[in-house]
Amino acid sequence: MTYKTVTATAAILSFFNGVLFLLAPVFSLSLLGRDTNLTGILNTRNFGACALGLAVIAWLAKDVQYPEVRRLVSYGMLITLGILVVIDLNGLISGAMNQLGWLLFGADLILSLGFVLSIFTDGGQKK
Repeated sequence: MTYKTVTATAAILSFFNGVLFLLAPVFSLSLLGRDTNLTGILNTRNFGACALGLAVIAWLAKDVQYPEVRRLVSYGMLITLGILVVIDLNGLISGAMNQLGWLLFGADLILSLGFVLSIFTDGGQKK
């Protein structure tokens, strides 16, 4: 995956996730087999706001031509997605998410690997 491809993909997926968590937190959690209270709704919306912000950053950074900036964006995205992989796996193992959680885990894992590749290829190489 090239830097532009992985960044654009991360932006699009984060955008949809963010909008769904912001506008329909109860529905989005029900897809994962959870119901929630007001605190859970607030936390889900906070996560949605963060995902939406990440989507904007990724989308705006997808066309950056400077290798140093690409590398920094890739590191930031890798750290964020890597932590999400651990959280997703914990949610799956603990039963906090149903089988649909594997889709989130897989997407976060693939994007993490895409940013690792980006760091060592076109996204991070000094020319």
